[in-house]
Amino acid sequence: MPSWGRWGAQDERGALNLLGPDEVISAAREIRTGQILSLAAPIAGGKGYGLVGRANPAHFMVRDGGDYAAGRPERAGFGFADDVLSVPTHGVTHLDALAHIWRDGQMYNGFSANSVTSRGAARLGIENVSPIITRGVFVDCAPGTVRRPSEPVHLDELRSLLADASVELRAGDALLIRTGWMEAASDGQADATAWPGLDRDCGPWLADQDIVLAGADNPGVEAFPSSDPECQVPMHVELLRGHGIYLSELMNLRELAAAGRATFMFVVAPLPLVGGVGSPVVPLAVL
Repeated sequence: MPSWGRWGAQDERGALNLLGPDEVISAAREIRTGQILSLAAPIAGGKGYGLVGRANPAHFMVRDGGDYAAGRPERAGFGFADDVLSVPTHGVTHLDALAHIWRDGQMYNGFSANSVTSRGAARLGIENVSPIITRGVFVDCAPGTVRRPSEPVHLDELRSLLADASVELRAGDALLIRTGWMEAASDGQADATAWPGLDRDCGPWLADQDIVLAGADNPGVEAFPSSDPECQVPMHVELLRGHGIYLSELMNLRELAAAGRATFMFVVAPLPLVGGVGSPVVPLAVL
């Protein structure tokens, strides 16, 4: 059942309400070496992942060295370069806003989908998401390889992987899942229409664990297409809409997998894009 109203009828932060200074201090205790890993995939103009409806990033220079070589003079003792980036907010490493998903015309906490218009989201926009600093938990669902397209990670397997890592999820955790899809995408071998990920049976259990975020190295965290005959993104509906739990996708988890750490400090912050239903992010693992 949805946890609407848990933090009040007007709440737009969802599971972020689970985090506070104590969780930040607890996350800091996970730091062992101080090594910082970026979990963001590179953004390159003209290079995307072939996902339907998500155009490739476009990177343009509006001032560069060629302008000066062609005769533009340096002024006030300097020359400079400037550029512009056009990027789909869900087409790079990103964080979903709670306004990203609805069902039966309702988003998280019962807010109407009608509040998302051509001007953006008047409710549950990404600007409501403060920086997330908490304990990160990592599980590798395809050590040294890539899971098959659409291959699900069922709840029994997820719980077994956590047990093997001697980790129990606790309230406020960020759970990160590696499937190998991003490495395959980097090699031009990934299927952009079907990818491995968590099965829908993981959704209710993760909600019961009170995690704040689920992230993965694939386009949707959950396996796609789904085995659910009524909904192709049941975990999005369960977690984002039902419980205000955030999803972060298209992560680069190769280095984290190589580090061999199951727990760490996790840090991520979206752009304060008013009305945005998602935002590019640079998640960090502090080991």
